[in-house]
Amino acid sequence: ITATWQYPHVVVMFATFRSTSDEAAVDYLAVDETIQRLEKIATQHGILKVKTIGATIMCVAGIDDGSTREQAVIGVIDAAREMCREVYAPMAAESEAPLHYAVGVHCGPCFGALLGGNGCIFDIFGDTVNTASRMMSTAKESGTIQLSPTAKAALPADAARLRFAVEALPPVAVKGKGVMDVFAASVNARALV
Repeated sequence: ITATWQYPHVVVMFATFRSTSDEAAVDYLAVDETIQRLEKIATQHGILKVKTIGATIMCVAGIDDGSTREQAVIGVIDAAREMCREVYAPMAAESEAPLHYAVGVHCGPCFGALLGGNGCIFDIFGDTVNTASRMMSTAKESGTIQLSPTAKAALPADAARLRFAVEALPPVAVKGKGVMDVFAASVNARALV
């Protein structure tokens, strides 16, 4: 480890897609193109893409960018909504094999580190990262942007200010956490009042 930093409050997002067919061949060029499109959306929303793991990306907001917790979580959810609408949904509609895609969001502390000597990379670690990953992996319905209770609590109390709706989902069993309440942010915009 070359250097480490502690971040008291960040918003971590995992986004992924996969074929639900065992017979679907992996088109690596299509995966690469999809990841590049997701990275572009994240960047446009001021979110740092930390790494890619297969067809999954891990992103973080709120690292030394001057945003409030509320701004960071809204920015991440807005980016996730755009990813679902502009990348994942059209891909699923064109796919011959059924496609499952989901996003997980969680807020909290983590630490970052530069790893390696030559060509070192930045990565983030901690329970916040693990919980965001679990929010993604436990999303049952394709197209779900699944929020932890902490991510939902970071949203403004005045829900009328949001461009999306948030609804409670049935609780899910989360590895290492037990049963957790979870919430979904709507992909499509709702009318502001």
